[in-house]
Amino acid sequence: MIELRKITHDNFEAVLELSLTDKQKGNVDSSIYCLARAYVRILNDEKPPMIFAICHNDEVIGYVDIGFYELAESSILREKYGDEVTYGLNRFMIDKQHQGKGLGKQAMKKVIGYIKSFPQGKADAVSLSYWMTNAAARGLYASVGFVETGAIWDGQTGGDWNAERKDIEYAEVGARLGL
Repeated sequence: MIELRKITHDNFEAVLELSLTDKQKGNVDSSIYCLARAYVRILNDEKPPMIFAICHNDEVIGYVDIGFYELAESSILREKYGDEVTYGLNRFMIDKQHQGKGLGKQAMKKVIGYIKSFPQGKADAVSLSYWMTNAAARGLYASVGFVETGAIWDGQTGGDWNAERKDIEYAEVGARLGL
């Protein structure tokens, strides 16, 4: 059974030990990096990030980092869909030893269920992004209802993406799930 659990002294080390295949390492930041970013967000008076260990039968198999964001007027989500507030999936990862078993999809459904409880306030959508070349992420997110928004940007600089570029591995794609 999949559960989202707070990261505590009891599961902290297991979260830090989560890993990806060598090919995937550029797709998702390490758990230690995500925890450090969350700490910085907390210290800077932002809404606290919602970070959970993803557990299957009491074993830590992944983590998720969820944020709550008011969107800028110029946001594609606001312009195209009328969204004013979104829960953003900043990070989602399943350990390499637990991939390919359907646990990622189960975990994503659990995350969406949690978000639909509106833990930090009402929102219009869940948003996320992934590298254009990450077919596994694209398939997973589409399988639970996410739709690509049409937004593509340079995942390293955050700047606009030029479709003529050859280094497609740096193209980041936005996706959304309406609530």
